[in-house]
Amino acid sequence: MRPVPLTAFRLVLALALVPAAVAAAGSAHAAPAGAGLPLIATVNVTVSPDVSIYQDSYVPKGQVHDGDLVSLMGDVRVEGEVTGQVVVVMGSLDLSGTVRGDVVSVMSRTTLSDTADVGGQMVGVGWSIQRAMGSKVGGQVVNVGFMNLLPFAGHGGGLSGIIRFFFILHLIKLTFLFVILLVITALMPRRLSIIAAAFPEKWGWGLLVGLLTYCGVLIGVFILAVTIIGLPLAFALWYLAKGIKWVGLASIFYLVGQTAGRNLFRRELPHLASVLGGFVVYALMTLVPGLGWAFNLILSMMALGLALVTRLGGEPVPGAQPAGASPASGARVTGDAPIDPSGVGVPPLVS
Repeated sequence: MRPVPLTAFRLVLALALVPAAVAAAGSAHAAPAGAGLPLIATVNVTVSPDVSIYQDSYVPKGQVHDGDLVSLMGDVRVEGEVTGQVVVVMGSLDLSGTVRGDVVSVMSRTTLSDTADVGGQMVGVGWSIQRAMGSKVGGQVVNVGFMNLLPFAGHGGGLSGIIRFFFILHLIKLTFLFVILLVITALMPRRLSIIAAAFPEKWGWGLLVGLLTYCGVLIGVFILAVTIIGLPLAFALWYLAKGIKWVGLASIFYLVGQTAGRNLFRRELPHLASVLGGFVVYALMTLVPGLGWAFNLILSMMALGLALVTRLGGEPVPGAQPAGASPASGARVTGDAPIDPSGVGVPPLVS
């Protein structure tokens, strides 16, 4: 019985072949038109006899594939015999034959039928291995099925499984952001109102400042992380920028919610309801492939810059009552209480 570290080393080695295989695919020539069907049936360009990218590999019953079989983002079906190892990354594996070596499945749907026989170890990372009762594994079985912890993840792998995986992660991220926004809205409603009131006049300046700040933070985090000893400061700098960005996002969501409340319901919505309404629009936009990523990036830079330009809502807004004004001259805002409607209001969006 071989130890687990050997299989882990082979897995890393197989993943390291990805850049080399991609480079080889670019210089590979198409097979002649009259060439016979190889043992491994492919649908695209064959990189090598053992490594395939975006291809389906098939070892029919009664046939023997000599050596290892590595597939990246392709479907593998083994009904015959493979004398080496089988490695499938971001694809699928249907095994009903014999593999003399190890079988490694990474983020792939893996099924072992009753007649499957693995002479080495069986390693699955991502989705759980679907194994029939009659299947045989000569070595150890290592199954790291962390994808089963996520709801609606299913048992499928491949490119669709990866997309589903990142979609679930995005939903978790949105849930976390929503909780953070609730806390910010409860702690500093007045500051959110001030930042939102400054948006119509300072959104361009905020976008520029946010872009420059993002670049500066990334450079600073990289320099601190390279020194190793500066890792704590790198994390602190990164999450400080994120905290400021969250304040800016909450302010923009508040502005969107207030505008929607006046235009749709003809009344001012509470702070929490306004932020929630803006967040729903943001969440739906970020779910659009491609466009959602660009929208999130631009809005994040704008939110960060706007929060910095207004000093996190500490900047006085034109039209606000002076701090020392008497009650007769207007409502006075103190602490973090919501701004009085007769004082500073959130200007409507101009279409």
